[in-house]
Amino acid sequence: MKTKIFLLALLAAVLLAGCKSDDDSTPAQPEPRVQVMTVFAPGQLGDMGYADRVMKGVSTLKGSDADNVEVGIIAADSVAAIRQMLKDWAATKQSTADGAAYSRRLLVLTEPYMVDWLAEAKSQLTTTDEVLLLKANHDDAEAAAQQLGLTGRVYAINISAASSVRRFVEARKQFYAWKGVEPDTIDVQLLRLISPDVVAYRDSISETLTDLSAEHKAPDMYSLIEKPGEQYSAEYEVTSFEAAYHVCGIFYGLAYMAEQESETKGITKVFAISDLGSANYGAELFLVSANQQVMVLMLMLDSESNTDMMRFSIVRHFDRALTDWMHHWLRQPAGTMPRHELHGGWDGYCTDDIDMNVIRQI
Repeated sequence: MKTKIFLLALLAAVLLAGCKSDDDSTPAQPEPRVQVMTVFAPGQLGDMGYADRVMKGVSTLKGSDADNVEVGIIAADSVAAIRQMLKDWAATKQSTADGAAYSRRLLVLTEPYMVDWLAEAKSQLTTTDEVLLLKANHDDAEAAAQQLGLTGRVYAINISAASSVRRFVEARKQFYAWKGVEPDTIDVQLLRLISPDVVAYRDSISETLTDLSAEHKAPDMYSLIEKPGEQYSAEYEVTSFEAAYHVCGIFYGLAYMAEQESETKGITKVFAISDLGSANYGAELFLVSANQQVMVLMLMLDSESNTDMMRFSIVRHFDRALTDWMHHWLRQPAGTMPRHELHGGWDGYCTDDIDMNVIRQI
């Protein structure tokens, strides 16, 4: 039997006594509450990156000035379980603690594809329910509002990684310039968890690589998962973690073959950008364990710094962006927040640890 996790943590609740009648036995009615619920995909939490930063951001509501806020998460080990939990959430209009009615509810979707899951329960949504999409743009918010019947009450937050991608491409150019040779024929590779055929990526990585390519061609891309929310790769017939390890082996093989055909032995490196969520550590395991004659130099999206592993990190500060947004939302009437909020390297919400000196010493 599949294990369900439906954690509803009451971070702050104040019960104020209502007006009493002459009969002192009349129970006081609890004050209406605000609820913030965040949805995570199977296996998403514990990625030591994006999902954990979102969790950190949501947790800051514990110290908010709105002491009638209930905060919780929806997470499970299967998509089917999460779909059912979303239906249960949508149908529950009162606090399970004491029956207090919710005056407003905010559902935070950590992946835009979760809109399809929520759509199954849209008949239960009310006029004071709102949805926040992460890693999404204005058009995504508008489309979701139409799909869910929540016109004007679906919002989006996005953080562009373009600045870090530009730095990584420049580092590759400098590497070959320092070696005094022409760059190899293998451009920066891109590794995604889910195929872009089924998920629209809003991080600007592919677009930036295309713009910076000498021939303005799209990057070579590998993906592991065919269905959003799954943890198993049908193509490789292994878990996404194992598939990540396998695909890094492909990168190594490409570089090795290129080097055998090159006159500059020992110079060829693979520069790759990895966006694999919790499966990023399958790629990192390869970097640790492989006896590499040809180095794979990797830049991981939404991971913590670990330059000792000869890989770099892009950190998108969704924790800070989400904290700022939610505290603003709590002070605004329903349906009045801006439809889209975009951040990036220009305002400090996207940082990286790409070190030219480290690359020079390779």
